[in-house]
Amino acid sequence: MIETNRLIIRTFRAEDADALYRIKTDPQVMDFCPDFLDVDAKREDMLGYIHEFQRIEDTSDIDMWRCYAIENRENDIVVGALTFGKQNMLHEYDLGWMMISEYTGKGYASEAAEAFAEFFCRTHGIEYLTAIMDVDNPASRRTAEKSGFRLFEKRTVYDYHYNRYCDDYFYFRRYWSGCTLKDRYYGDSPYYGRSTSYQSENSSSN
Repeated sequence: MIETNRLIIRTFRAEDADALYRIKTDPQVMDFCPDFLDVDAKREDMLGYIHEFQRIEDTSDIDMWRCYAIENRENDIVVGALTFGKQNMLHEYDLGWMMISEYTGKGYASEAAEAFAEFFCRTHGIEYLTAIMDVDNPASRRTAEKSGFRLFEKRTVYDYHYNRYCDDYFYFRRYWSGCTLKDRYYGDSPYYGRSTSYQSENSSSN
């Protein structure tokens, strides 16, 4: 459990089933993350998802996909969720947020994301987290920037099944406050590969 001034980030509980369904079926979530949980997930499925969240939380495998409730400390209302897991293709730890529309515009998502990112990186020795979002989702971009993520680059997905390029998306990174990496490329400095220092050493030796 993580606490901020206004929020508690915790594992979902059985009594949160209605709130989880509200998140799943919120219009903004349906627009940008229709596959959250499952595309056709129903209200009666929520307890099963929550039990799975709890089971995963009991394991020590931090690579597994997880989902946490964002709770308002003042009234105990679940206002949204954080999702977290290791990406299969990029092998980086990715953070996402889904809010009930009624509670957007209050800074809850960015407050929760910032607190979780700092806690996770400090606890597990991870240097940074990523956040990925549709380019047509400006609200999510604002959340990323407010919570300390910075735009790394705009990417275009290549779908090998259909042999064509698909939608563009933004790729953000957030290095935690205790990060020891010297090279942190964001698109505003020269980039020569995974390590600029490595490139410099090779250049000087040739």
